[in-house]
Amino acid sequence: MLTLKQLETFVQVVELGTFERASQRLNATQSTVSKRISELEQATGLCIFDRSRRNARLTEEGERLLELAYTTLDGANRILELNEQPERTLHRVRIGFTDLAALTWLPGFLRDYTTERPDIRLDITIDMSRTLYQQFQDGELDLVVIPQVPEAFAQPGVEALLLEEVEMAFMARENLVDGPRPIPIGALERYTLISQGKRSGFAQDVNRWLSHQGMAAANLTADNLLALVGLVAAGRGISVLPKLCVQRFAREQGLEILETTPRLPMIGYYALYHGGVRIRLLEELAQRLGDAADFTRPFFLSEKRTVRD
Repeated sequence: MLTLKQLETFVQVVELGTFERASQRLNATQSTVSKRISELEQATGLCIFDRSRRNARLTEEGERLLELAYTTLDGANRILELNEQPERTLHRVRIGFTDLAALTWLPGFLRDYTTERPDIRLDITIDMSRTLYQQFQDGELDLVVIPQVPEAFAQPGVEALLLEEVEMAFMARENLVDGPRPIPIGALERYTLISQGKRSGFAQDVNRWLSHQGMAAANLTADNLLALVGLVAAGRGISVLPKLCVQRFAREQGLEILETTPRLPMIGYYALYHGGVRIRLLEELAQRLGDAADFTRPFFLSEKRTVRD
């Protein structure tokens, strides 16, 4: 017999990612959760999860069932609301961002999106891109916004949406770097190069590009983007930074943008999500992120204080 308990358990397993987390949310044992899922598969005659993979994912049948489960549970809640007002079940999405998004457009997006979609709870993680990608692979995050990760595009079932290409530039304290402009890349070798560490996707992309130009990798690292800006402002060396974002407060910090030949490549930031699970919800969310993404404007500076391009 098909029951609401089975459908509720099914939805919680999908939204929380594991049977263990679902059992904690439902205040039930893992064996009870597993039993309800088995009973649901028996009652419907459907194979809901693909258990051949490391992390169980929805089959196509399971994805169709999930949409109907949401509709059924929503209808059941409306019936109950005729006499009482129970707490509304939220759709939970675990999403990861790097600090560049957190320093620019993410606060505004969260403010607007939570107002527009009160039925969706976004659990936010801010970390380095390589760490976020590993959590995404392990099923701990549903969607990540990170610089291009080449291996992600070869992974079956992963969808990618380009949000924005970010212009990068070398920066230094004013008067630290002498010589004519634009500066040949090779002339920068005598300065200390400051960069984010190995867990940074854009730092790895920049280091590969520099290697092709015959330059060595960074010899001073700091994982936090604002820490990088601080080290550069202190005259500790040069760094590759998001040009338009940092440019808006570069003059106040005494920073100089170093035009080089050749110029640094653009860095593409993508929304990555698994195509087989809650595809419509994640597609909609990724598109909404693309509409909001603007890596050029630090959220903590007002329009009056920003440096005009």
